[in-house]
Amino acid sequence: MTGEEVREILKKNGIGLVELADNLGITNQALNSRFYAKVFKPEYLAQINEVLGKDLFGLSDIPDKGQKILDIRVCAGQGIGLHGDENKVLEFVNIPAFRGSYGLVVYGESMYDKYKSGDVVFVRPVTSSRDIDFGRCYVVITPSDRLLKSIYQSKLGDEYLKLCSYNAKLNPSGEREYPDRDIPKSDILYLYKVIGRLEREQI
Repeated sequence: MTGEEVREILKKNGIGLVELADNLGITNQALNSRFYAKVFKPEYLAQINEVLGKDLFGLSDIPDKGQKILDIRVCAGQGIGLHGDENKVLEFVNIPAFRGSYGLVVYGESMYDKYKSGDVVFVRPVTSSRDIDFGRCYVVITPSDRLLKSIYQSKLGDEYLKLCSYNAKLNPSGEREYPDRDIPKSDILYLYKVIGRLEREQI
């Protein structure tokens, strides 16, 4: 299916590209670039179907079970993404507002009390560090860590990002127990924007 065919189907269904791009976690420019490709990749069609909660493109063999809650910790771990079959699925939930997202269980206290241990955060992929909204929470995956942090502009320059914890607790020496850290953008393997959460108690 060509990009122009996809654009026409979306138009006939009254789906705006700006809103769709936001739900996909990409810029409108990035979405438009897909339409100019000779072939619109099937995985893009499946992602749009999942976000919209309806099968616009005849991909009826793709089951709609809702959002996956994955068994990975977002405070530390190996640098693998959320797509594919690498991660165990704990359960599915069906929350229309979070279509096209993944659920991740929060561990640790670094983002307390915005996100508590046991909560589930729902995230959507971000394709470029240029699309970061400073001050928002993201899941940042590097070769050695999976971190749930607020992202800000770094004083070290445009090639770095500052990752901040919400918890301002001090240790006995008066220093922050969860200090800010700067990382090179080049260290980021995957980036996911937090779009909401499901509050749960850790058991």
